[in-house]
Amino acid sequence: MSDRRIAWGLIITAVLVRGAAVFVLQSHRVPHSTYEHGEIAENLLAGRGFSVRFLGSDGPTSQQAPVYPWIVAGAYAIGGVETPRSLLILELGQAALGGLLVVAVLALAREVAPGRPWVGWLAGSIAALHPTLVYAATHVQVALLAATLVTAALAWGYRTGRTGRDRDALVTGGLLALLGLTDPILALVVAGVGWAIVMGRGMRGAVRPLGLVGLALAAGVAPWILRNGQVHGELVLIKSTFGYAFWQGNCTLSEGTDKVVRASVERALRPKRGGLQGVNDSLWAARHEAGYLDDVALTTADYQELGAVSEPERSRILFRRALVDLKEAPGRYTSLCLRRLRYFVFFDETNPKTRSLIYRASHLTLTLAAALGLLLARADLRWKLGPTVVAVALIALFHSLTIVSVRFHIPIEPLLGLWAAAAVSRWGANSPTTVDQIERLGVERGRLAGRPGLFHPAT
Repeated sequence: MSDRRIAWGLIITAVLVRGAAVFVLQSHRVPHSTYEHGEIAENLLAGRGFSVRFLGSDGPTSQQAPVYPWIVAGAYAIGGVETPRSLLILELGQAALGGLLVVAVLALAREVAPGRPWVGWLAGSIAALHPTLVYAATHVQVALLAATLVTAALAWGYRTGRTGRDRDALVTGGLLALLGLTDPILALVVAGVGWAIVMGRGMRGAVRPLGLVGLALAAGVAPWILRNGQVHGELVLIKSTFGYAFWQGNCTLSEGTDKVVRASVERALRPKRGGLQGVNDSLWAARHEAGYLDDVALTTADYQELGAVSEPERSRILFRRALVDLKEAPGRYTSLCLRRLRYFVFFDETNPKTRSLIYRASHLTLTLAAALGLLLARADLRWKLGPTVVAVALIALFHSLTIVSVRFHIPIEPLLGLWAAAAVSRWGANSPTTVDQIERLGVERGRLAGRPGLFHPAT
């Protein structure tokens, strides 16, 4: 079977599996499942702008990055505000996005392991079928889009290092800007992207591409930062909530996450009917029962105090409170950081959805396979994967130091899948063909024709 047919098979499989999950699990019928993204989307359609009720006050917000709420608003515009129809449209769109994720994984694999198609095929299979990447399509959350953009930005970073072309550098910067406007924490992958470019061009040859990447990145995020300045009267780099998130992860009542550990969650986890939909319903019920840390840690007086100041100042107040709490318990911060690292690498025990055996088995399998893949990979491929390792390490470090959640792990899972696939490089046949010579995939007149396409952009 040709590379093209295998690639299309993986793409179609990814879309169909996610589409099936959407219809089987029926998450689009779960009430109160859109959280802040849905509220902002509703306000956008109502003419109230990018706004939300946050910490005691309604108004223009930077509590969320802009890209995903606008996508939710698009679904609402078609199917109605928070209706099952609009959420079904959104989730089916995310199922299609699963196909693009596979495209990005295949492109990244071709860049790091040219001439070793089995690496790409195995990595693409993991991206297509890994349970959490499939399940993410059934949620109103940014994780699947973020995973796709992380992978695509790294793939294009490697490509820029290989070609040195200005247009590739500009596309890389544009992808990083879009990623930052989707989830600014994930812009940490810029370090991996930079290394990939230097790896391909050398320090001197990388100066111009890196400059163009930075220019495109800055140009992409600048309008939103300027908007934030007008709204808040001060510099806010995409989101205003670092202090708030740090408080959630480190205040006296925190377990290192934003979730609350309640005994009642165990009762909610008992399925009330059989089948996968029944299990999914019980996971959602437990998630709603657990609630957020804010529900137990903030009083009415707290909300009144916070609501009286600007949104960035609310976050700073909570950040200072968290620092006071940590100073009163020396050693607790270190303990929380280690706990968060454990939650990130293994699973977050405060999140009801991690109680699923499917989740735990698949998550631990991917983690172990990724570690073994790096260990067993050929030395040259292990070195080539270095930029992805840096990206994953920085994201893991940030969440270990601040706050962790299951959804924060999803964007790195395609990279872990690539590491796992790297194991076959030691035994698979190697081809002297360079990535520039690999057959390009394209569609012309309704059939595969070999013109430059998503897997192998024109050089």
